[in-house]
Amino acid sequence: MQLSLAPLQGFTDLVFRRAFAKYIGGIDYFYTPFLVLQKGDELKSSHRREVESGEEEKLIPQFIGNSVKEFVFFRDYLTGLGYKKMNWNLGCPFPMLVKKKKGSGLLSYPEIIEEVLSEGLDDKIELSVKMRIGYESSNELEAVLQVLNKFNIAEIIIHPRLGKQMYKGEVDMSAFEKAINLSKHPIVYNGDIGALEDYQQRLEQFPKLKQVMIGRGLLHDLFLPLKIKGKELPSVGERLDLLEKLHGEIYDSYSSYLSGDTQILSKLKPMWEYFASNFNNERKVYKAIKKAGGMKKYNAAVAFAFQQGVKE
Repeated sequence: MQLSLAPLQGFTDLVFRRAFAKYIGGIDYFYTPFLVLQKGDELKSSHRREVESGEEEKLIPQFIGNSVKEFVFFRDYLTGLGYKKMNWNLGCPFPMLVKKKKGSGLLSYPEIIEEVLSEGLDDKIELSVKMRIGYESSNELEAVLQVLNKFNIAEIIIHPRLGKQMYKGEVDMSAFEKAINLSKHPIVYNGDIGALEDYQQRLEQFPKLKQVMIGRGLLHDLFLPLKIKGKELPSVGERLDLLEKLHGEIYDSYSSYLSGDTQILSKLKPMWEYFASNFNNERKVYKAIKKAGGMKKYNAAVAFAFQQGVKE
């Protein structure tokens, strides 16, 4: 079973990916948070940093857009950097993007998807697609898959919720099964795998799955990929040491190019919304981090977290 890490905006950036791969591992493929073409055909420097990082072997860049122009830009730009595969985001549920017919907002317009692929897809680079089962209704699923079946797609990653659900409500496993039956392409499961038991349940339901994408579950339990792959876990003490090294590298990396407490803490503190789950007394740990108003107080809160030890 191959495991990939979902692109989580604001969390799974270059800094996190490098530190995680170095100290913990278990992920076969990483995806970038989505790249967006700005006005004037430019990318933000932060987006360029994500893909101009020398990670081509294990990294799949993800972009968001709804036009041939955007598709061709990313196709040519990423090919030029040496990437063999890119991912088109048809799943993002954020309302601002949906209103622009981007992300999951494009699922209601299969004719636009077909136009973009007809004019933009070629053999320069492989394409994978990440999508929901629809935006307004799962009835949209069939029309989208019929379009994708016309093209050479490497795989389709499906999060079995509607776009309008955001991340609420139950995943629709009947719609996911329908997608497997309708698609001629390999289907990858994504959504609500927060523990080893969740993964095992999905595999029992769909034993032919070859790849699963995990996201927030990994941030809540950084050793989840090792558990899924059946690898022997480090001891409690070793895990604490690895988490300390992971945090230290993330801390040093952000400090190397961000300036001032406010900028650095704006990157570090949100991470603890999930990172705290790895520690004993997680509520106290997260509360201490959240209240930290400067680097000195933040460092004291981090020291407190590591004094609590990691969960068994």
